[in-house]
Amino acid sequence: MTMKSFAIPIIVLLVVSCENVVTGRLNQAEDLLSSRPDSALALLGTINPKDLNTEPEEARYALLMSAALDKNYIDVCSDSLILKGVNYYSKKGNDRDKMLAWYYYGIVLSNASKHIPAILALEKAENHASVINEWLYLGLIYRNKATLFSETNNNPAAIENRIKAVECFEKAGEESYLAYAQLSLAIDYGNDLNFQKADSLLRLIREQHSQLSSLIGYCNLKEAGLLVKKESDWEKALTLFRKSPRRYYRALDYSYLARAFEAIGQRDSADYWLSEGYRQCNNKLDSATLDYMRSRLELSREHYLNAFHLVDHAASVQDSLTRILLQQSVSVAQRDYYKNEASLREERIRTMKERNTWGICLSILLLFLLIMGGISWSRKKDRFLQEQMARLALNERELDRVNMDNAHLIGSLFSERIDHLDELAERYFREEDEREKEKLLKQVKQLVSGISKDEYLFHSMEKDLDRYCNGIMSKLRNQVPRIKGENLKIISFFFAGFPYGIVQLIFNKNSVQSLKTARSRFRKEILAANALDADFFLKMLDMKKRPQADTNENKGDC
Repeated sequence: MTMKSFAIPIIVLLVVSCENVVTGRLNQAEDLLSSRPDSALALLGTINPKDLNTEPEEARYALLMSAALDKNYIDVCSDSLILKGVNYYSKKGNDRDKMLAWYYYGIVLSNASKHIPAILALEKAENHASVINEWLYLGLIYRNKATLFSETNNNPAAIENRIKAVECFEKAGEESYLAYAQLSLAIDYGNDLNFQKADSLLRLIREQHSQLSSLIGYCNLKEAGLLVKKESDWEKALTLFRKSPRRYYRALDYSYLARAFEAIGQRDSADYWLSEGYRQCNNKLDSATLDYMRSRLELSREHYLNAFHLVDHAASVQDSLTRILLQQSVSVAQRDYYKNEASLREERIRTMKERNTWGICLSILLLFLLIMGGISWSRKKDRFLQEQMARLALNERELDRVNMDNAHLIGSLFSERIDHLDELAERYFREEDEREKEKLLKQVKQLVSGISKDEYLFHSMEKDLDRYCNGIMSKLRNQVPRIKGENLKIISFFFAGFPYGIVQLIFNKNSVQSLKTARSRFRKEILAANALDADFFLKMLDMKKRPQADTNENKGDC
């Protein structure tokens, strides 16, 4: 046997043994993850990523390492590791694997302050966790979503998710998780200025979880913060701050403590604790919050310029949070839309399966029912269309009547402006004394001359006709461009229902017959133009004139 024939089995044996070692360490790390996460992290650290030869191994290692880092409170902001797990388990694996991959992906995105992608990733994890009723992880998912919403000042969404987290931890029987979720909910109620619910929840926590000493310390600290927010009982607030161990303090807690000292006049202490708060800031959001709290102190000391600069900086950070909040609203709307689409697709698939199980007989019966239903629907539709057509005809007649009534009203309105002309014309035709008749004629001509030159009157009447008669003048200008100038003015008087005698006087026509001829010519021009609203124009042109229309038609010419 040659050396080459010996080498091949040895290489295969080494590869298999290496794979067994990697798989064994991954199994051990998974067993230790819940009870001893530090040991699990140390064990995973002994695995060389180059020894991961298959995609399932890489995905499993990425998932376990991400979980171990999170459970050891090591915040990772790069998604290069967990994405290997997400890319693999989003296509393969069971619901638990998919849930964990999306959950830890959401945690990494949250660490990187990528609020919108983090929420979307956590919601995908929520979908898989709901399928398998994984109450503990559902509680963790809702808790992290609530934190993301709280960081962007979306208090209603934070409270909603925090309540769900409390319910899930209660179902999972996790007292410690439940207690801290209730404490976070009390904080959210305080941020939403619902102090009554916040206080009652803190009392409930003390009653139900008195054995958790660290939790009671946090309760004292948060109750002190609520008292500062309510601006009441500063001494009690300071007493609660003193009862709370310093290791529980965060940047915001120091700012509340500083404000309490400022309220009782101890400014040096206020400045000291505020500076401690700045040292605890983890990000620009914490700094902006402390800037706002410091501006309150500067304002009380009448340092207005300093207060302005601090508020201005805090406002710029708030603007960015507002944009994130708007993006969250859009993302939630998109999520609901896609969820509804998925539900509809599932419903269609289920319906098709049910139909197939019934077989050919049910299909024939269904077809018969569909045909009968179609005939019935067709008849109903025909009746409906007939009713609609009848209503449409009535509406058209009512519209014509309204247009004509409006035209009459417009004519009456403008007749009031020329009542004097109408009265003089009447007197002229009744007067027998030639000298008086000549005076009246002179007055009529002066008045007519003034009216015929009054462009505002024509413009105003045309505008009112447009407004109250379905845009008749604008339509006429566009559809029958040959009617223009004085003819456009004359036809507007016809549309308004003015009698021939008045129109004759205003436009200084020789006879009433010439106006009748003009009306006839307008009809021909409208028909020749093939106007879209020709029927409308002709109805308004030929409508019955007002009662006084024929008063002076046959009395002669002015």
